[in-house]
Amino acid sequence: MSTKSIALDSPPAMQAKLPNRKRSDLACRQLAALLCLLCLLVFSRAPAKSSLEEVTADMPPITTSAFSVTPPKGENWVYFQRPMPPFVTFRKQDPLIRRLPGSEHLAFVVEIRLEHFPDSDLSTQEGLEETLKSSLYSALGDGRQIGMFRAESFAWQGTDCLSYIVTRSDLVTLDREKIVLEFATEGFFCRHPLDRQRVVSGLFQERRLAGTPSRLDDVLRDEAQRTLQSVRFLPEY
Repeated sequence: MSTKSIALDSPPAMQAKLPNRKRSDLACRQLAALLCLLCLLVFSRAPAKSSLEEVTADMPPITTSAFSVTPPKGENWVYFQRPMPPFVTFRKQDPLIRRLPGSEHLAFVVEIRLEHFPDSDLSTQEGLEETLKSSLYSALGDGRQIGMFRAESFAWQGTDCLSYIVTRSDLVTLDREKIVLEFATEGFFCRHPLDRQRVVSGLFQERRLAGTPSRLDDVLRDEAQRTLQSVRFLPEY
């Protein structure tokens, strides 16, 4: 767009009274305003980018400052990564269901994160288990209850760990309706080898409507367990 064509948008009388330099400045300002308007129109029509990315077949391990993890194999996996504090989650869900409101409540998830417990004693297995219980129970609110908790200690990658299984039920509001969701979780809880105040935790979790059958079959369990077993604690943390 030329300077002349923009200047013609001004009233003729104003054009005659403005010196060439002022007309040029006015044209530049009008051009800048037009470009800004075009940018706003383009970005307002662009679809919002989802925070969830597709997991591809040839995807390399995801590396954070505290751990690395190999993405799960199989179809319909998406993931989200947060750098600080380090957190990676994978979600498996039918593509049609994923577009429904509140669909994240019915997803099968695998999560790995670094957690900070400055006021806890993580130096012993007993302290580690008490910290795990406290973390799980502190997340409970109205209408939530833990149905089962079991933990076993083991050593892994040069540090103390717990493997655990926990079930809980939540009363939630979905599309203005009160429903009960059941959560079945299996995971590990390990003190970071180089930091006695921090824990690397990983889990896989099935979420389903109360009273509906579990969809956690051998294939899905194998995908999730391989992902958790691929976690490596990074010594440079």
